[in-house]
Amino acid sequence: MISNFKKIHFKIVFLIIICSTTSISGQASNSNSLEIAQLQKEVEELKLLMNQYNLERNNLESNKLEKKSNQISTALTPLSSATNLKKVTEDSATQFNFYGFIRADASYQFKGGNGIFNRIHKIDLEPKLPNRDRFYSNMNTSKLGVETKTTIQNNDIGGRLEVDFRGGSNNDTIRLRHVYITFNNWLVGQTTSSFIATDLQPEMLDFGSPLGIGSYRTPLIRYENKFDSNTAYFISMEKGRDENRFPALSAKLNHSFKNKQGSVSARTMIQQLRIPTLDDKTEFSWGVALGASYALTPRLKLIADYTHLKGDDKYILYSNVAYLENQAINEAYLNEFDSFTAGITYQFTPKLRSTLGYGAMFANDDNGFSKQDILSEQTQNKTLQQGWMNIMYTPIDPITIGVEYVHGQRKTFNDDKGTDSRIGTMLRYNF
Repeated sequence: MISNFKKIHFKIVFLIIICSTTSISGQASNSNSLEIAQLQKEVEELKLLMNQYNLERNNLESNKLEKKSNQISTALTPLSSATNLKKVTEDSATQFNFYGFIRADASYQFKGGNGIFNRIHKIDLEPKLPNRDRFYSNMNTSKLGVETKTTIQNNDIGGRLEVDFRGGSNNDTIRLRHVYITFNNWLVGQTTSSFIATDLQPEMLDFGSPLGIGSYRTPLIRYENKFDSNTAYFISMEKGRDENRFPALSAKLNHSFKNKQGSVSARTMIQQLRIPTLDDKTEFSWGVALGASYALTPRLKLIADYTHLKGDDKYILYSNVAYLENQAINEAYLNEFDSFTAGITYQFTPKLRSTLGYGAMFANDDNGFSKQDILSEQTQNKTLQQGWMNIMYTPIDPITIGVEYVHGQRKTFNDDKGTDSRIGTMLRYNF
């Protein structure tokens, strides 16, 4: 465009010189008059072209400046809100979801165990009550997480990383809860075992979770798929006890009722239990579970879950040790028990709800495990029972305030007893 401008400019100058020279000659000849008129006409046309060119060049430079200004303004605009962050992630090829909560807990324990949260299997046995009348508080249950997903060449790829601050021997350091990668129907990483149904747990304010359920998170490889829109299945190879030679195998079948009124879940688990202190003796460990939830009305919901387990202390909370040994005869005795939890939740208003729950563990008291416990005075538990009632209030959407009373009892194979009696409060801000 610049070269065209130079050519036009040169032609105009040339024509002006010719016109001037012709005029100075005193209009020597009439034959030149037509020539001069023609040249003057061409000069006027060239002037119009010059004006048009200048106008287009000015518009082009103005557009460039405006575009550059917009780019600078966009680059300097901060991500000042969650709305901006959400827009950025949705517009990009990979989507991110940041989530978590900040939580503060306080508890007054009339009788119980050594700690702020549920320790029904380790509460003080009468008459010794070293942990009675104690006040606890902390904020280490706060949680942070990020989920990501994308589609590459028609493959769904995702991941998740979630942490809290309940790690270490004193429950006060960062802890990995979930960390995994998904590829279509496959999941590889650490997450909740397929033998566990976290959606079938009655709501409990206590961060330690109810008696009778599991929350075991472990490294695993899982495949999941659906028979239809309401029925899904999960199959996993999972890390069990550290001493085991092979991974545990677990499977789960979930069916959702129509109109989202609830669901039913059936699960199973098998593993080879290895005992290094008995010359790597092996035993067969297994478990089955069945649970369901159902909304009787839009405000009233029922939940129940049952588990039978043998030879394990990982999958279900507050269970006895997996086995007891009699090294004199090179024998191991596996624990075996039934656990159960049930709850009813009523939504009084959109901001106020309450849950009444019950959980229990009943160990087999007529097998080698119970007899070995009595002989060796291990104080393993024959029965655990616990009930709770809470009220949750949400004044505005991100904030929940709760209060809960818990009462429970522990009974050993030696018939020693202990009582759990606590009241707890919680303030949580979700984001």
